[in-house]
Amino acid sequence: MHQALIKYTAMRVAIFVAVLIVLGLLMGGSLLLIVIAWVISVALSYLFLSKPREEVSIALAERTQRRLDDKAAARAAGLDRSDDEVEDDLAAEQISPDKRP
Repeated sequence: MHQALIKYTAMRVAIFVAVLIVLGLLMGGSLLLIVIAWVISVALSYLFLSKPREEVSIALAERTQRRLDDKAAARAAGLDRSDDEVEDDLAAEQISPDKRP
């Protein structure tokens, strides 16, 4: 997943920088230039980066499904505990008689 995300992000940044340079040469420097370059780069990324965006989406969906499956397996094995249970155990350890001086 990391490779697909890094590749997609690098392409998005490259498009933004290219548009920024071209607009900078045409318009000069201004804050509006950055906003216009961002809007144009978002549109170009949407049009031309559909395949890398889909790869990232698939990788994220697979990762999410794998984590859900792992969590379900842990629950089935009785290994998964809620945050409340962990906090209760920690609180019980702090007040247990063997911990008192």
